[in-house]
Parts: sequence; structure tokens; C-alpha cells
Amino acid sequence: MDAILEPILALLDNPLTNFLKNAGLGEDWAKALSAALTALMLWGGVEGVKWLQQRRKDNRAARELVHFRYSYKDVQQKRELYIPTQGQNNSPVYEEEPGEATKFIVKKPLIPFFLKTAFNEKKESDKFYLLLGDSGMGKTTFMINLYLQYHSWRNFRRKYQMKLFPFGDKDILKWIREIKPEEARNTILLLDAFDEYKAILPPKEPDGLSDDERFRKVLEEIIESVKDFREVVISSRTQYFPGQEDRPYELKIPRFGREGFHTLGKLYLAPFEKKEIKRYLNKKYGWLKFWNYQKKKIASEVVESSPKLMVRPMLLSYIDYLVDSQQTFEKTHQIYQVLIEKWIEREADKRKHKSVERDKFKQDLHAFSRMAALTIFRQQGENNLLSKAEALAICTEHGIDLRDYEVTGQSLLTRDVSQNWKFAHKSIYEYFIAKEAIDQFGFWVKLAAANFTGMDMAKQFYEEGGQWAFVKGGTFLMGSPDSEKDAYDREKPQHKVTLSDYCIAKTPVTQKQWRAIMGTNPSYFQNCDNCPVETVSWEDVQKFIAKLNEKTGMTFRLPSEAEWEYAARGGHKMFLAGSEGSVHVSQFKYAGSNHLDTVGWYHKNSRGKTHPVATKKPNELGIYDMSGNVYEWCQDWYDENYYAECQKKGVEKKPSGPESGWYRVLRGGSWRYGAQFCRSANRDGGDPGSRDRSISFRLVFVP
Repeated sequence: MDAILEPILALLDNPLTNFLKNAGLGEDWAKALSAALTALMLWGGVEGVKWLQQRRKDNRAARELVHFRYSYKDVQQKRELYIPTQGQNNSPVYEEEPGEATKFIVKKPLIPFFLKTAFNEKKESDKFYLLLGDSGMGKTTFMINLYLQYHSWRNFRRKYQMKLFPFGDKDILKWIREIKPEEARNTILLLDAFDEYKAILPPKEPDGLSDDERFRKVLEEIIESVKDFREVVISSRTQYFPGQEDRPYELKIPRFGREGFHTLGKLYLAPFEKKEIKRYLNKKYGWLKFWNYQKKKIASEVVESSPKLMVRPMLLSYIDYLVDSQQTFEKTHQIYQVLIEKWIEREADKRKHKSVERDKFKQDLHAFSRMAALTIFRQQGENNLLSKAEALAICTEHGIDLRDYEVTGQSLLTRDVSQNWKFAHKSIYEYFIAKEAIDQFGFWVKLAAANFTGMDMAKQFYEEGGQWAFVKGGTFLMGSPDSEKDAYDREKPQHKVTLSDYCIAKTPVTQKQWRAIMGTNPSYFQNCDNCPVETVSWEDVQKFIAKLNEKTGMTFRLPSEAEWEYAARGGHKMFLAGSEGSVHVSQFKYAGSNHLDTVGWYHKNSRGKTHPVATKKPNELGIYDMSGNVYEWCQDWYDENYYAECQKKGVEKKPSGPESGWYRVLRGGSWRYGAQFCRSANRDGGDPGSRDRSISFRLVFVP
């Protein structure tokens, strides 16, 4: 044993060991650390040599791609951030969301399939392969990486040449035909993005062919031109090959030595799974690159906020735009807005040469997407589908300048197996519906009345960005609990109140909103459009409401005192106590928190003025500024002893306050007063004719 150990110990007696000993380490520790560092350097050297060998060979293949339209930088990026593509036999369009299609479908890695099976003459396989995927599913990325890995030194099975041509180049047929027949028989041909081939677009002069007939004719011409190649792989958008699961795409090329004709072997690109998204982020930001920690954290939060979009590699690739943006993306609908805009921008950049044309194309695609979503909604279809005729009619009806093939091939729609059209993601459809609800109040009323049935994402988007909160009725404990030591007698006793459904504004009425109806701004704190309007009396507010109702045809009003407190405490989303005949009991002292600083402006943090609405955190219903910033008028007359009368009645249903009085109810506290006045239970009264710079209001209506 000593004979074996002596040479090893001799190796450890090197300059590094001596250096470590001189640095103060003991001999044993110095030798141990020296051995570890030496092993690490040897391992790094071996791995470095391997990396250089791979880089040299892979770069040679990458340079060949630059001969065509692929830039060297783009090829490098698609290789370095590549997550191995999975394929599946069934189209993801069967499901409303692409990510959901993977739950019951068996997937397989595509590149190993092609390298070991499809391109292996010893195994029975097809000659022609069709690789299908919707926009942004990574078809080009896959084709580039298939090409690079086929030429890699690791692929020792390589026996044939391989060529990759993009259909987006007008000279593609010229390149193909320049390859001699004897060379073609030993060449695997990759043809990328058939949907971008100009020949499938309708000509300026009508040719008498339908879109499907023209498509079939062009495809057969391509197949005829490539029939002599060893293997052919064609990528395309899914919508150009609908219904192929039930009706195989048979070609006119006979099988030599076998009966029948060749068919296109179809494979669908599978959406990313969570583990693949995580792997992408690790590749992009590094496993151990601590300097990228914050970026990686933000990227992970973005992914968590929009998982249904991030299954699409193209949208995931825009994560840098979101991470590096100066904008703070706190809401999911903000992320959707950016990603949809980038998606549309990508379509325009690929197809429109002039900037003016690109800008108009983007506007038209966005307008079409919005109207397509509204058309689907109005039809109340169970599957969120449009026929081709209905999709095309939208442009004619609304003056949207898109050609037929742009609507059916370059929009956010995709064709399903029954040849109907739907949004590539149901969540995108719901985004446009929610946006319409945010922009058009009457449209939101319809959705709120139905409680967004079957549209959970639309409901979430609206709750994030809309101006109104739907409050589902229920029974709650109104007034101050005994645990609130700073409560006043006018807030007691606690009593049960039952309310019906209603809708309440998420913020007090702003100066901008008041000016839009009344034409003036009475506020003391001027030059702040998004600050609450103040210095308005209860009587002024009634005039505002009358004009607003006349303009909109709606029936807005001030909230009753009970409606105000129920909403402030979280409404139907507040803590629920009891079982049979359940009663809602608030868990917070203020509207949304037990810590006033997080939800409200009051005398300690307001700096003696009002602040723009919705700058503090909302409560459980997404309602802002119900604790602090400004007091709010309610509809009811004020009576200090009213709660005692309510308690005597048992459960008070839809209370509207005393029948008369001298003052109207004020709720919520303000920038001027202390925390005890900002509690959800706090109540006070004010002269209905008085105006004060700390008093404003918010609106309610019954859907």
C-alpha cells in the first residue's frame, strides 16, 4: 500500500501546496486543498478541450447556415438556449390551452427520433415528414438545431449530407434544383416555414383556385421537386394542414417496392412543460451566475404570472424584454399586453418591408383580434370558434384592411381539426374580452351580471385592471368588535346585516372623472388628474350622479353605509365564520390589512395632502383607498344610535339608514386624520351642504 501512496503523496508536494502552507494552512489541509484544486483544474482542462472541439465543428455547420437568411448571431442564440424539442402525434389544438394538451398525450424527443430512426435506413420510416406547430412554437429553432446536431462530432451515425433551406427566400426552388440527382439521393433536405412561401398566397390576378386548392397545388409542386432526396422534412404552421389525424395527407409519389403512395409523416411540436421552462431560465441566466439572480427571480415571477403563454417558446424568448423593461409588471394583464404586442410585431416584421406598412399591419391585426373575440363572445359558442367565412366577414364589416390569407394565416387565430378558427390560446381570447370590459362599461355590466361564467382568466384580468368590483351578497357582522380598543360608541354594537349583489367602484371618483361630467374641478389639491376629487358636498355629488346617469343610461348612486362597510371589509371574500347560515367576519382592522401604512394615506404618511388613487395596496376585492386618503359620502342619513336599533331587529336586510336626519354618513378616514378614524368600522356624519378638502365619494350600482 505504501508503494502506491508514496507517488500520490509526492504529487501533492508541489508549489501550490507550499503556497498554501505559507499562507497559514497546516500541512494536511494544504495537501487536501491542493489535491482538490489540482483535480478541478484537470477536469476543467478536459472539459475545455471537449468544448473547443465541439465549438469548432458546430461553428463550421453554423457558418454554412449563414449562407442563407439565418444570421450567425441568431444561429448561435438558437443553439445556446435550445431546449430539446418534444413531439407528439396529436395536435395541441384539441385543447383550449396548448399546455393542457400534454396531460394525456405521450411525447418523445424529436431530434433523437430523426437521428436514430427517421434518418436510419435500417429502420422502417417515412421518406417525407411534416413538422407542424402554431406561431411561436419553435419550428425554425428546431430545424436549425436538428441541422447542427446532425453535423455534430457526436453524431457518428452520419452517412449523408444535409441541407436546410427557408421557404421565406424566393430562390428556394432554384437552390433545390441546383443539387444534382446523384447528390440528392444522399442528401437529407430540411425545408423551413412552408407557410411563408409566397407561392401559396393569392395572386393579384385571380387564378380560379380556392386557398386550399392553391395550397395543395403548390405543395405537390414542391414534393415533385424534392422526391429524389434521401429524406425530406417540411415545417409549417398547423392551420395549413387541418384534420390530418382522420385523413392522412397522401402524396402522388409511389412507394417503390411497396404498394400505395407516400404520405406525409406528421409530427406536432409539443408545448413546453414547467420543467422545460425552468431549464430554459437556467440556461439563459445561469445556474450559478449570482449576478443574474435578480433577473432570474423576475423572470420566474413573470412565468408564474402567465404560465399559459410561456408554454410557447417564442413568447418565452421575449422574457428579456419584460425583465429589462423599466416598467413594473405587477399584474398578469400587463404581461399579456406586452407579449401579445410582441407576437403581433413579430408577424409584421416578418412580412412587411416598409415601416409604415408594418405599423398599419400591426394596428389591423390588433383590431381584428379584438373584433374576433367580440364576435365569438356574442355568438355564445361553447367552443369559442369562428367559421372561415365569419372570420373574413369581420374585416369587411369593420373596415379592417387585412387580406384573406393574413386573417387565416398570420393573425392570432389558428385552425382546428374541424376547419374552424379559434384563438391560439383561450386566455388570449379572454384577454381581449377583459380589455373590452375595462374600456366599455356597458359590456362589463353584462359580464359582471353573469359573474364571468366560464371565463376565469377574463375575470382575473378585469379584477386587475378594471374600475369596478363585483360584490356578491351575503351576511356579515357590521360595526366594531370588542377587540378594537380605539372604537367609538357610535360604531357599536356589532349586528348582522344581509345584502344583495352590487357593484362598487374600485377607487373614489377622480378629478379627471368629475371634470369629464361637470366640466369643472372644485378640488383644493389641483393638477392631479388621478387624485380623488374633493371639496364636494353631498348635494354636489347628487348633481354629478344625475348628470352621469343621464349620459350613460345607468343608475349609479352612493353606497349605503352597509354596502360601504361590507365592501371595505372584503365582501364575499372576507373571512367566513360559522357553518349553517354562515356569517362573514372581517379579519382586518383596516380595509385589506391590519397595517394602515400598506393600504392607506393618513396624517402620518400623507404629507398633508391627497394622493393619486390606487397607489396603496387593495383589499380582498381589489378595492383601493377605503382606509384613508379621503372620507367618502354614503347615501344614508347619520344617527349615532342607529346600530342599537338594527341589533334589536335580529338580521337587518338591505338597511338604508334612518329615514331622516341632519347629517349624511361619512366613512373611511382621510389624509388629515389619525389611524383610528381609518378603521373599516369607523363612522361619522357631515352636513350634506358642506365642502371639505378631505371628503370625496365613490359610486355603486346594482347589475
